[in-house]
Amino acid sequence: MQNEKGKKKLLVVGLGPIGGIFSCYLKASGCSVYGIDVRKELVNAIQKDGISIEGLTSLQAHPNQVCTQLSELKEKHFDYVIIAVKTPYMAEVVSSLSNLKDGFKIVSMQNGIDNEEYMAKFFPKERVLRVVINYAGNAISPSVIKMTFFHKPNYVGCLCGKADCLYTKEFSNLMTDAGLDTEPTVEVKKLAWRKTILVAALAPISALLGMTMAEVMSMGETRYLVEMLLEEAVEVARGKSFDFGDDFIEYSLKYLSTAGHHKPSMLIDVEKGDPTEIEYINGKISFHGHELDIPAHLNTYLTLLVKAKEQFQIRKKNNTI
Repeated sequence: MQNEKGKKKLLVVGLGPIGGIFSCYLKASGCSVYGIDVRKELVNAIQKDGISIEGLTSLQAHPNQVCTQLSELKEKHFDYVIIAVKTPYMAEVVSSLSNLKDGFKIVSMQNGIDNEEYMAKFFPKERVLRVVINYAGNAISPSVIKMTFFHKPNYVGCLCGKADCLYTKEFSNLMTDAGLDTEPTVEVKKLAWRKTILVAALAPISALLGMTMAEVMSMGETRYLVEMLLEEAVEVARGKSFDFGDDFIEYSLKYLSTAGHHKPSMLIDVEKGDPTEIEYINGKISFHGHELDIPAHLNTYLTLLVKAKEQFQIRKKNNTI
């Protein structure tokens, strides 16, 4: 694997904290890394200074090329195309990939449920991978990311469902060799649900009330709402045959209570007047609950409320109200 690693060409679409951290680690490890992001200021900063990581580690690397459009890329053949944009932009990104040479593996590195299923509508399922990311960071300047935590490991699985999938093993090795410990798994969907349930229980409350994660968990009223959301989502997950054990709710409440004064990305998106990922988080729990005839009313209500808040902020940003 060490001999092959330097030959791998990776295209990372979306150079925010998740895609930026991935790009920096993988480039520093010897891979060829190309990046796309629509934010010109970010692209200009990376072209000039590379990507730097602070916080949990200190690392700096210059990707081979970064640009704002796929048409600008000098390289057209890639082994893996990593989708690290937020879910509202996923359809546009996936449709643009037809301009690349065929044969690449597409990797969803996003929040939410069923992202990989959407990609499998356009690419063979044996070429579609899903990564459950367990690290996070915040951009402190256009080219500098503060890595805030990494609850090792990350997980990667392929829609082919095979335990011996070569692509799953290869990609997990690439990430692990780079320092982002990652394990291959045939249960990536279950793990994606598990992470999404944790996000769905807290992020929309934070987004609607403008509260940090610690503030949400410190108040009796909002903490009780978090618990009700957890219970509802767990029932829907069980309907999908994903069982996390009898102590999962207690574990989740303790875990979320340690989050600190951190703004989830959903709150940041609302504050900036950008689209949120609510439809692939609480919206998907609501969708599957309806599909299974399992009540998921709280997730439905919060999805509608966040969508309304999101649209109001976008109109306010665009001076259309």
